[in-house]
Amino acid sequence: MRRLIVSDFHLDPAEPARYQAAIEALSHCTCDQLILAGDIFEAWVGEDGATEHDKQFLEFCGGHSGDTLFIRGNRDFLIRHEFLQIFEIRLVEHLVCDGMIVIHGDELCTNDHAYQSFKQEVRQSAWIEQFLQKPLSDRQEIAEGLRQASREAQANRPEAIGDAVSSEIELWMTRYSAAVLVHGHTHRPAIQPTKNGLRAVTSDWGYTGIGIFADTFDSEQIISLAHLAPTGPVISEQWSRQAGMPEWKRNS
Repeated sequence: MRRLIVSDFHLDPAEPARYQAAIEALSHCTCDQLILAGDIFEAWVGEDGATEHDKQFLEFCGGHSGDTLFIRGNRDFLIRHEFLQIFEIRLVEHLVCDGMIVIHGDELCTNDHAYQSFKQEVRQSAWIEQFLQKPLSDRQEIAEGLRQASREAQANRPEAIGDAVSSEIELWMTRYSAAVLVHGHTHRPAIQPTKNGLRAVTSDWGYTGIGIFADTFDSEQIISLAHLAPTGPVISEQWSRQAGMPEWKRNS
């Protein structure tokens, strides 16, 4: 079983070439399951705002593997199950499988108190209903204002505030008895040993990005950090462990 986890494409209709670059990069990556781990779109204000580029990308992803999953991020938390079904994509809160858990990653950044308070506010059903009732142009304007405020906040805060908190990493891995935690959001791609196993982090995207391959065999599990580009994937780091064993070994 080969899974590919990617996130943080931040696709924007103002940059249509990036959609095609992402499709070309993913087309070189054979996988049994494709996990889109959030912030696939720079802003999602409702399906009436979806462009043809957005739909074409989702159509490609839905047909690229036998099973394509979508985990909402902080930029596209308004995307609906019914809309994704059109493209044969399943919406899930997170994925737990083969001793691995996949989440978007903003859940881990608990030192970012301003963001966590904002997230709690906008995930309320009353806020969502009120927002979606606004005209599309108003929603787009609000989204742009929020993005600008986010850019300014990130520029003026210590870098560590936006990173994952170690205790939260351990909490999530312990809660789900996971030997691997995969996430995005922080834009700090790496594979790092943890108290519970491995933490693997995807990157944000320009015309290329970094994803995680998770290969599960009867006797072995392999986690790979891969640079994904229109010319094809390149593995930059790889870890493995034997079935039934807790120890991870770095292969490259």
